[in-house]
Amino acid sequence: MKYLITESQYNLLLEQISGLDGLIDKISQTYKEIGESDKKQEYIDMIDKFISDSGVKNILVEEIKMGLGLSLSDRVIINTKAFSLTLPMLTYVIFHEIAHQYQFKKYGAEKMYDCYTGEITTTQGAELMKYIEEVADDFALRKIRQLVKMGFPINPSELSGIKPMYKNVPLYHFVSLVENVRGMIENKNITTPDKISEFFYNWVKINL
Repeated sequence: MKYLITESQYNLLLEQISGLDGLIDKISQTYKEIGESDKKQEYIDMIDKFISDSGVKNILVEEIKMGLGLSLSDRVIINTKAFSLTLPMLTYVIFHEIAHQYQFKKYGAEKMYDCYTGEITTTQGAELMKYIEEVADDFALRKIRQLVKMGFPINPSELSGIKPMYKNVPLYHFVSLVENVRGMIENKNITTPDKISEFFYNWVKINL
């Protein structure tokens, strides 16, 4: 017996985000307060829609060496260690990394990776990187406040404890990072967005 699907159903299958269901399940299993809230489905729906609309195709929950998350041109990684945080803080981490996917969608991978490969100075690259991170911070905070307005039971003390991650990071930190990455990708002759993405993924998983 043959099972036929329509073109729209086929396209929907292609658009499914790998790892999204697993991420939602892990959040629900880890944070029991979600299950006890009458706002559970609204919270899940908001997370689901925000991620789906970003254009990301793959979400991984893995242990990585640095940071709580990483957003690349072809995937988002949430560090397993992030699930030891409070629910608001975990949500902030997810929103921050997914915000980068909206940036990739808007500007394209080549523009987003200009700080490493573009015809700009190291300082200009660092300024671009800092700007990208600060915009993602602001975006994530606004989404958290939206949850509060929806009535999701977030402890005020937990909410006040969420601060922008990059606002007070000095520019020289970004300069050092850009110089380091530029040197490594030049040595490896990496120039395309997909190769840069793979480089970053390997970097946070293993010692290069």
